[in-house]
Parts: sequence; C-alpha cells; structure tokens
Amino acid sequence: MLKRNTSALLLLSATLFTLTPNAKAEMPGFYANAQLGWANSHINTNDLVTVNNGTSPVALPGLNNLALAYRLSFGYQFDRHWAMEFGYRHFNNTDISVGTTNYIANASSKSSAFDLTAKSILPVTPKLALYAKLGLAYVRPNSQGSVQTISPFNGTTHAYSNTLEPTFGLGISYALKPNVPVEFSWNRIQKMGGSNHAPSSDFYALGVSYYFG
Repeated sequence: MLKRNTSALLLLSATLFTLTPNAKAEMPGFYANAQLGWANSHINTNDLVTVNNGTSPVALPGLNNLALAYRLSFGYQFDRHWAMEFGYRHFNNTDISVGTTNYIANASSKSSAFDLTAKSILPVTPKLALYAKLGLAYVRPNSQGSVQTISPFNGTTHAYSNTLEPTFGLGISYALKPNVPVEFSWNRIQKMGGSNHAPSSDFYALGVSYYFG
C-alpha cells in the first residue's frame, strides 16, 4: 500500500513539473507551507496493551500504523541555500478493539509533533531544487491502551511520554510560480530514548509553499 501511495505522489509531482515552464525559483523571505500524505508511527498493539491467559500471551490484532497525516509550517528563507522552519504535524487516529467473554482490550494512537528545523537547499535548475532538513521535534504520542480481564486472564497497558527527538528529512521542490513551489518529501522523527519514548516515525508527503516576498 505504501509503495502504491508513494508512486502516486511521485507521478503527481512529475505532472505538476510540466504545468508552468516559465516559472522561476522561490524567492528569499517569509513563507508558509502545507503538506499532506501518509505517516507510519511504527506503534504496534503490543506496545500499548498485552493480554495473557495465565502466563501464555494472547495474540491481538495489529494496530494499523499507516495513517493520513498533515504538516503546517512557517519559515524564513535567507538565500538560495538556507532556510529555517517551525512546523506542526498531525497523524490521524488509528485504533483497535477486541474482546471475548474473558477480556476486552483497546489500543489507539493519534500522534502529533512540533518541530524546528534548518533547511539546506541545493538548486538544480532555476525551477528545480533538492533540500535536506535537520532539527528537533517535540513529540506528543497520545497513544494508550486499556484492558479488562477475568481470571485466569490478565493484562498490562503502556503509554508513551512527550519527548524531544531529532528529526531529519529529504525533499525535491519545483516552482510553479516564482513564489509557489510544490514539493515531495520524506521526513523522519528518530527515537533516541528508552521505553517511554515513542518509536521512530516516517512521513511521506506532497506539499505546496507560498512565499510572501
């Protein structure tokens, strides 16, 4: 599924590249950006809730890690090669609920994060550019599990804390107009802590920016 969605985004990006042949590269100054795509939180059901029949673990359905996600950001481009961005990203809710006469288990995840990143830009043509981002993200996993059991069944739950993690990514942009570039990008928030830190997450997105000049 992820490969099909990524291929579709790449095809859409390639189509957009042909729309305005006279466009120029984006200009320095303040800009706003919106991205929409797919995210993988890598949070599994067993990360949030476990059920045992005595000492034997019970298999639970997997939590769907792939979810629709968006990111909104505001930045400043200093010149053709450097910019700074402050952004907010939101992953849609994924959840499961399963039960029998002996147990009821639930798990859900709806992550979000604020990030501050430096953006290094490599112009390829007057309209096409590659870029890389590096910074920090304040992650709010908002993921939790709940369980109710009847003996001999028993269960445990786990929740993640809000944490500060490194974030980085790569992208390609194309200027439809002098102040309106579109882009395709991948971004990762990297887990750098113990069990109270949420797993690393990946975000694949198609976006558009508007430069105020």
